[in-house]
Amino acid sequence: MVKRKSKPSTAVDRAAEAVGHALGTVAGTIESLQAQHPHPVEEAREALATGQETLSAVASKAGSQATAMINKAKAVARRAKKVATRARPKSTATARVKRTARNAVKRATKAISRGRKTVRRVAGRLKR
Repeated sequence: MVKRKSKPSTAVDRAAEAVGHALGTVAGTIESLQAQHPHPVEEAREALATGQETLSAVASKAGSQATAMINKAKAVARRAKKVATRARPKSTATARVKRTARNAVKRATKAISRGRKTVRRVAGRLKR
């Protein structure tokens, strides 16, 4: 039997060139991404910190507004009670005004607590 020296086929050359080209493209993409974002973990931490600061600011503002609304409603109720007691002492109108003022304060307090719960719930979702 005679041994022949065969030349590498062109199909194998083309396949090797295609694989080399693909690997070169991937390597180039990785290098360009590393050049653009040398520390991606640090960038992500900074973005997260910024988001948390914004969230805490919004939550504190909502809480302070809710507290102000409750205090205002209580002040109005106190004033209404005083006016009612001065106008007609021990009358049914006084009791009615007091009851209405008390119910208004209750409603305002409930609404504010619901708002605070909603803000806490949203803040919890955003932290996850």
